[in-house]
Amino acid sequence: MKFAVLGALTTADDDGVAFVVRGAKPRALLAVLLLEPNRTVPADTVTAALWGEDPPPTATASLHNHVARLRRDLRDAGGTRLRTMPHGLELRVDIDELDRDAFEGRVRRAVQARNREDWETAEHAAGDALALWRGTPFADVPALAGHPVVSFLQEQRLQALECRFEALLRLGCPEGLAADLGLLVEEHPFREALHRQLILALGRTGRRAEALARFRSLRRTLVEELGVEPGPALQDAHQEVLRSAPHRQHREPPAPDVPSAAPGSEPPAVPGRTPPRPEQLPAPPDGFVGRAGHIAEIRAALESDRAGTACAVISGMPGVGKTGLALHIAEQLRPAFPDGRLYLNLHGATPGIAPLTPADALAALLHGLGVDSRRIPGDEAAGSALLRSALAATRTLLVLDDAASVSQVRPLLPAGAGCAVLLTSRQPLATLGAATHVRLEPLPPRDGALLLARAAGRTWAAADARAVARLADLCGHLPLALRICAARLRSRTALSVEKLVERLARVEDRLDHLELEDLSVRRSLTAAHEALTGSGDPRDRDAATALALVGALDLPEYGAPLMAVSTGSSERRAEQALDRLAEVALLHETHWGRYVPHDLVRDFARELADRPDARAGNTEAVERALRWYRQRLARCAAALRPGPGRPPEQPGEVPAFADAAAALAWGDTEAANLLFLADSGAHGRLGPGRTLELINSLFPYLHDRGRARDLERLTRHAIALARSGGDAAAEARALGQLATAHYSAGRVRQALLLLDEAVELSGHLSDDAARMRHLGNRAALLRELGRGAEARATLARCLALRPDTLAPGEEATLVGHQGNVAELGDPRSALSYHLRSRDLARQGGSAVLEQVALCNAGRAHLALGEPAQALRSFDEALRATASGAGHWNAERETRLGRSQALRALGRPGPAREACEALIREAAARGDSYGRGLAEYEMGHVLRELGDERAALTRWRGALTALEGTDAPMLTDLRTLSGAITSYNAQVIPEAGSEGRTC
Repeated sequence: MKFAVLGALTTADDDGVAFVVRGAKPRALLAVLLLEPNRTVPADTVTAALWGEDPPPTATASLHNHVARLRRDLRDAGGTRLRTMPHGLELRVDIDELDRDAFEGRVRRAVQARNREDWETAEHAAGDALALWRGTPFADVPALAGHPVVSFLQEQRLQALECRFEALLRLGCPEGLAADLGLLVEEHPFREALHRQLILALGRTGRRAEALARFRSLRRTLVEELGVEPGPALQDAHQEVLRSAPHRQHREPPAPDVPSAAPGSEPPAVPGRTPPRPEQLPAPPDGFVGRAGHIAEIRAALESDRAGTACAVISGMPGVGKTGLALHIAEQLRPAFPDGRLYLNLHGATPGIAPLTPADALAALLHGLGVDSRRIPGDEAAGSALLRSALAATRTLLVLDDAASVSQVRPLLPAGAGCAVLLTSRQPLATLGAATHVRLEPLPPRDGALLLARAAGRTWAAADARAVARLADLCGHLPLALRICAARLRSRTALSVEKLVERLARVEDRLDHLELEDLSVRRSLTAAHEALTGSGDPRDRDAATALALVGALDLPEYGAPLMAVSTGSSERRAEQALDRLAEVALLHETHWGRYVPHDLVRDFARELADRPDARAGNTEAVERALRWYRQRLARCAAALRPGPGRPPEQPGEVPAFADAAAALAWGDTEAANLLFLADSGAHGRLGPGRTLELINSLFPYLHDRGRARDLERLTRHAIALARSGGDAAAEARALGQLATAHYSAGRVRQALLLLDEAVELSGHLSDDAARMRHLGNRAALLRELGRGAEARATLARCLALRPDTLAPGEEATLVGHQGNVAELGDPRSALSYHLRSRDLARQGGSAVLEQVALCNAGRAHLALGEPAQALRSFDEALRATASGAGHWNAERETRLGRSQALRALGRPGPAREACEALIREAAARGDSYGRGLAEYEMGHVLRELGDERAALTRWRGALTALEGTDAPMLTDLRTLSGAITSYNAQVIPEAGSEGRTC
């Protein structure tokens, strides 16, 4: 498959034959997935690309249709190329399938060749890259106009053009360049590199007057519109034309004796003939540890050859060590900047101090360079121009600490190629155009323990390792907190690590112990919070409110829908508040739309929430959030298990999910918070009754997603709560759910015992509907164990309780049970039951039950020796849930049966691929039982492929995974284990592989 995006979007098959993706929406879908190939594109991003900021209510259902159409056009019936992921969609694109990848690689080679002055390679690589360019990327997808990726590719094209023109100029081939360059400078009037190349091309082809006119026109534009002079490289080109001299291979920057003034201002006087060499850096922190990768990245950016000033930004949360890292790197860079190092604290987040204005910052920097304060302009633009002139001919490093914003920093940046700027800020300063941006995270555990040891001046014994690790954990591995604890340990020799751990373990006063003299985690966080509350920007005030709610809600993670419900605002406004907290590094965006606070930020947020003036409002917000979770989860359960038997939907404005896929996607997003609330039990905020309700509503999601461990833990918790509260109905329900968890893990006999208890309890309660469900499941388990007579008897008891009317979904389940039991003696009859169950599932609109019925039909076809029909059933079962709705047990059995059918049809290659995919998926879900089943089948596939050694290895892995379960192939595997031992004993080691076994 080939995808071309450098122009109109085109597609071609492996033979190069073009084909059309039909429909504007499927084409837009393909385009947005090609923006991030081989990565999960969040569903919200896809929806926004297809329908904009206000998608219609039918967007989710329509998206499923467009996904299906795109799969058909891509010949992707199995969903292996376009995959539905828990949080979005992912398009698999292999190497050499996307022209953008080839283009970027060629541009990269051209730039590298230019940097090492290999002009022939640079010209060829740039030409090869430009040969792929057909026009504006994704030109026929209007939704992507102006997208950052499109802008990036257009910038890459300009880099390729500049590389090619520079190479041709260096190779003495300027002819014909002026026409192309003339068009480009009209499109990019402020791109000095193109202007320089045009002036050189004109000058070297005898068009000296035009070249000089170009320079004068450009200089006038820059001075009048931007208040800046042309850069040194452009001035060099101008001088070359004036002298009509041959071009030079290397440019030496001009070195004026005194700084020049801004246009129209009086040149400032610099006292003395030689300005002082500034050395303003504070001492770097003692005991610095870690950050090796960041140090290497920043040094590479600041020390590399370049055409202009290099800039690096270090951002991160309060106390993460931004200033310490900047000073540590600046000390290492001393030899690279012989003309001095300037340091300025911009006070972007200093408690009680307003951020420096650009004019004040410029005055401080110019004063540090030796400029007489009487000559420093009061005008910001003039001061900025003077700073650039003063630094133009120097190699000077500027460390600008604690920047508040891009607008504060931009006037302070020099332009000369010899200078570099190292910035720290709590904000990313993304629009500054820095050469590199490092976002600091807390230290890794090992580095955190090492910093404690170095800063405390102590040597830990091996017995102290656990306590030291615990102390670092309680500090959140935050350098500021670690240094405070280290200072306490250094100043108080009687204070042991264990005692300090005891103090910090008390959440309510942890921040009290992380405050010492001039160091304070709380003060650092308070400054960040006060900057938000004191801002005139409504978004900042919303962010401050959201931070307090983070403490009040006290959940594992946060998203816009939850925050909108809690604050009573719109989702858009809540999203902006959370984004703002992430921008100022008080929250970390773990993945799209999900935010998590650092542990110490969480402690601080709890303090904010507990302020007397905020308690009442926060209590109401928490109650709204808990009510929303219960109502939304009830809707999720109803979407996954439509029909009677589910708890009634809660009153309120919570909308229903469009379909099961949407319900599962919501569950995936909110799973961490839902599990946290369900685990809290009687001692949590929900209380025992609401916790039981929550666990019951969680069951369909956990079951369908195959989260057997979570399901087992929570249903045991529910049984304990129900028994302690005397709720027999809830106990019977939870027993049945725990039986399902055991069955999913292959423990059929344990599941059977639990169902026996559930049947008995339901009988005592005279709950015939529940007893019918439990008996149906019991009959299916007995069939799994091969106990046919008991299965038929249990099924008869189940059917005797059948009411006169049943919803199609419940009817489909009962008919499916009849088919399961019939498989023991009459597969043909079983097949008819399963097909009837499929029809009922479709009638009830349940894709999950349809998948189960089709899987069972495929299994019946296999038992009848009809592998081709079985394969069709299994493929149809996978298609039934291609939209994202699914039932992991059924999917696992379907994919396993599909491999068996392929093997029976003499197609071991595809069977192997199916098994490998199933093994990977089962491992990712932590499903050791499913992995064991797949390993067993893989052994048979490998044996058919003639790889006996690999087959035996797979069977050994299957035996390990399935021991302790009731898997039907265990006896066979134990027999095979003898063959494995015998085979290994006969293997003669190959040369150089002594002692190795297969």
